[in-house]
Amino acid sequence: MFSVLFVARGVALPSSPTEQADFLAGLPLPGSSVLAPLQKTQEYREHQKELQEQWAFCRRLRYDLMEQWGHDHLSQDPSTRSIVRYLFGGPDFLNAHAFFPEARILVLGGLEPVGEVPPPETLTPQAFAVGLQALREALHTSLFCGYFITSEMKPQLLDGSFRGVLPVLFTELALTGNKVISVELMEPFGSPGVKILYEHYDPRGDTQPQTLYYFQADLSNGKECKKFLGWLGEFGDGATYLKAASYLLPLDEFSETRDFLLNTSTLILQDDSGIPFHDFPPDQWKILLFGVYTDPLPIFKLHKEPELESAYAGIGNARNEGPLPFGAGYHVNAHDANLLLATRSNLTSQSVALPSSAAPLILPSPSPAATPKPRKMRIRKALPVEIRKALPVDIPTPLPPPVPAPVEMPKVSTPAPPQESQPETPSSPSPALSPTPPTEPAVPEPSLEPVESLTAPSPR
Repeated sequence: MFSVLFVARGVALPSSPTEQADFLAGLPLPGSSVLAPLQKTQEYREHQKELQEQWAFCRRLRYDLMEQWGHDHLSQDPSTRSIVRYLFGGPDFLNAHAFFPEARILVLGGLEPVGEVPPPETLTPQAFAVGLQALREALHTSLFCGYFITSEMKPQLLDGSFRGVLPVLFTELALTGNKVISVELMEPFGSPGVKILYEHYDPRGDTQPQTLYYFQADLSNGKECKKFLGWLGEFGDGATYLKAASYLLPLDEFSETRDFLLNTSTLILQDDSGIPFHDFPPDQWKILLFGVYTDPLPIFKLHKEPELESAYAGIGNARNEGPLPFGAGYHVNAHDANLLLATRSNLTSQSVALPSSAAPLILPSPSPAATPKPRKMRIRKALPVEIRKALPVDIPTPLPPPVPAPVEMPKVSTPAPPQESQPETPSSPSPALSPTPPTEPAVPEPSLEPVESLTAPSPR
């Protein structure tokens, strides 16, 4: 039976958030756990095998390299240990945690619903199997490319047993070695969100709980954005991370969020899809450039930045620090990826304080009084980029050496058989302003052989 509950003194004890997170991540649980019997089922063993293989691939090709890079270039800045705002990342805890593992507070934002994690032991066998499969599909492209595709998440967000971003966050927390302590649904400024307390395993035993917030909020100019930024401003200054942000922040419709981040950040780490380069005056910001500047994907070709391109060419005060060892944002391969690290000059960061549980103080927006709002815009986190799954390069099996023909035999020229091309399966057009890229055809299991690069994404 799937619906098995551990009974102590006649009281049924459901699984804890810690057990649920480890369970979804494919981690082994002690035999005393109410979820231990489910880990012996065929459906769970398949889930465990596929997810752990994909996570191992992600670590080898990107995550471990990002962790080391963050330690070398970010960890000395005190703002990376206070509050980190990653407002266009959706449920992407993995990338933020790789760069900012010591952040006391991490705030994520998107328009995907918060969702729920029902106790797995209460699900029917069919719901259990469908839910695990949908969760793997939701995480698939994120583990390969580093960002989510909404159409892949849709079955899990709407139809799966583990709905919304909460099961995704649970899985990412457990994969990165964190223990979920508590979960609280909340609406401090009117928009739905969740607060998760977690801690990282430390053999010294001196870890302190960290806080992860996720809110379903529209970041374009408007009442909802003002309330969100007012709540966020109560934490004081901190660090900002922007990746695969669909070049939204240069738009007038996002001036409130852009100005807030510029006014309250002491450190900003971003790819070229974030805040425009010309918004970092050299007398206020120290700029370090990493990687190379290449043209945006064709879908974003109008957002090419000549000033940033010139800076990478050595013109101006920004300093080029050399190549990146991993892909970033929409550039999934290291050889064409870029990151900009901006640190504010002569500014002392405010201390971080948790907002009170009472009705939040709505601070005035840091943007100018006459905020441009030329038209009503409906945004879902980030404009999609149509990509193919980023997969390791297939390494063909070597063929045995050909048997040489006898010397006396004449050479015969045999025409090669015609090659049959496989027609591409057309993908449905992506909806305007959806949060993440559209769905692509199913892909094979990842190879665990070392690879040098990923298949570059190409709009279709």
